[in-house]
Amino acid sequence: MNFSTTEIQTIFNANEAASAVLNQALEAAAQGTFAVGGMIVDNQTGNVICAMHNNVLKPLFGSSQNFTFDPTAHGERQLVYWYYANRHQLNLPDPEYLTIITTLDPCAMCAGTLLTAGFNVGVIAIDDFAGINYNQTFNFDTLPPDLRPLAKRKFGYYACGIKGVDPDIYVRGYVGGPNVAFKDSVVSVQNLTGCNNVFQANVEAVRNNSSNSGKAPQELFDPAALPDDAPVKLRYRELYADAFRLKIDNPRLPDKNLLDLLLYVKGSNPTAQNAVALLDPFGNVVLCMPDTFENSPVETAFMNVTQAYAITRYQLMNDPFARAQAYDYLTHPKYGTFVFLNAPNPADARTIMTLGAYGSTMEGPVPQIFPSNFQYYFLPQYGTEREFRLDIMNLPPFYTQLAQLSAMQVANY
Repeated sequence: MNFSTTEIQTIFNANEAASAVLNQALEAAAQGTFAVGGMIVDNQTGNVICAMHNNVLKPLFGSSQNFTFDPTAHGERQLVYWYYANRHQLNLPDPEYLTIITTLDPCAMCAGTLLTAGFNVGVIAIDDFAGINYNQTFNFDTLPPDLRPLAKRKFGYYACGIKGVDPDIYVRGYVGGPNVAFKDSVVSVQNLTGCNNVFQANVEAVRNNSSNSGKAPQELFDPAALPDDAPVKLRYRELYADAFRLKIDNPRLPDKNLLDLLLYVKGSNPTAQNAVALLDPFGNVVLCMPDTFENSPVETAFMNVTQAYAITRYQLMNDPFARAQAYDYLTHPKYGTFVFLNAPNPADARTIMTLGAYGSTMEGPVPQIFPSNFQYYFLPQYGTEREFRLDIMNLPPFYTQLAQLSAMQVANY
């Protein structure tokens, strides 16, 4: 949902903001996806520029089943992408003059996206499993050291409850940066608990639904064997012309052919710093894409690949005439291999975005197969491999305990 100039909603304090984003979260819950909502507010006027909720899962046409639409379609990430798609047409203020307000402490992907873009961030409830401030220290020790001061300036956790009136467990003062909209007002206990409870009520069921979206590799057929006019090949070749043309002998052991492809794809875009390929369990290169920073600073190669794979797979599943083929030939990306040209740079907010998006793409435990399904040919262009591994180790528990993220260099490189 976004507001046109004829239906602008104006917010005057943090509690009104909490009510508005809570309504978005309730819409998400009704849709059967993660119950998180958010909006962009103009700091100067209080006008709501855009409001959205989580869209990771959507229903399939003619079915009661919810299916993964886009594992990165969290409210905050979508708002940032919406901003860059519309900033010039709508003459929007720069991100430093706007605040994205969210029902729940952003995950690593959303935190990295927000820090890259430069928005102020207003948070209602804490997510003690995937939230970037899950331990409530407000020190942001889940981030690389160089990003922590920036997060402290940009993020704000609203004051909640009234001391002496509400139970102490729900009462907190404001903690955060000086430019977050409505930082001097207070969220009611009802809205605080509402934002938390609506998320907790459905998170496990939604996570289970999303992580079970698709057949295991041993139950699939090789899409390379499909005719060229098959819907699966046609749709992916609209995004990447050589989809399913190059096959790697072992999808867990990328070779020089894939390296040459990644170098070519990166070199095809002057703004790109990296390129990423997705191999399916049969070794087919499904997609290979570069960064597209000419569109926005948050469109990294990995974000482009994981979004394109998931959205196209959903569209095929949502088409009654293509559904059976998609179900029999396309797997959940956790069974594939994401291969980066370079490991992400450890001190870059986009790396936190990428690691978080990778965890969201897995949507649960990663199959513990060696070699890893997150691989890279070359070390980071800036920083060290050790610092990159520390980035992974310091992430919130969802990434380290449930998804169990790991990354490794391609063998022999």
